[in-house]
Amino acid sequence: MREITEVILHCSATWSKQDIGAKEIENWHTMPKSKGGRGWAHIGYHFVIRRNGKIENGCPIATAGIHCSGHNAKSIGICMVGGGPMGEDNNFTDAQFHSLSFLLTQIRNNYPLTTIHGHNEFAQKACPVFSVAKFLAEYGIPKDPWDCQRWPHFKPKEFSALWGKGKMPQIWEQSLDALERLRTAYGKPLVITKSEWNDDFQRMIIDLRIPASARAVVTKRAIDAGFISSRATDTGVRVYMEKV
Repeated sequence: MREITEVILHCSATWSKQDIGAKEIENWHTMPKSKGGRGWAHIGYHFVIRRNGKIENGCPIATAGIHCSGHNAKSIGICMVGGGPMGEDNNFTDAQFHSLSFLLTQIRNNYPLTTIHGHNEFAQKACPVFSVAKFLAEYGIPKDPWDCQRWPHFKPKEFSALWGKGKMPQIWEQSLDALERLRTAYGKPLVITKSEWNDDFQRMIIDLRIPASARAVVTKRAIDAGFISSRATDTGVRVYMEKV
């Protein structure tokens, strides 16, 4: 499974009366250039949201899309049907925005650390025409779920092995809050050597590199910091957090 770090929003650049979906867009993308298409191997987007709010699948998420140059390898592309042929018409429906909110929530459940962008952040285009920042604020969706002020001593890449494993964002927040408390109690940097998810127990497992002389203390303080359990290992301390 490829690593997913971004969700990029697009529009189909069509009038409001054009009731199209993934099938039509796929035809445009895959039709030979000699016939007016783009000649691509598959539809460029992973999801298409029709005028009535119906969410249609495009190419599989496991496959890199063809929707934003320089960002395709690690992104999910979502196309809202509408926007006007020159990208001049914010003609999207309430049903579309509600469906977009639902879809983004589902994606965040599976890829908790993804950031959300409009295509116009990466290209000289109006696409997706509407203000992504305003939409996210209205629906209470953070553009970037990684709060550097809340978790100043850790970085997303330390948890990247879990991306795409279907984790709820709450378990990340619980674990990171507990790690920050543990770091404060320990008084020294915490080096994460491994993070993994146990589906059977719905439990996050994090291994910390801790000197042998401090493992007993850190094991105890991990419980005080909010982890459900902890134990010393040959190289440090393993802490556990369960989804509530």
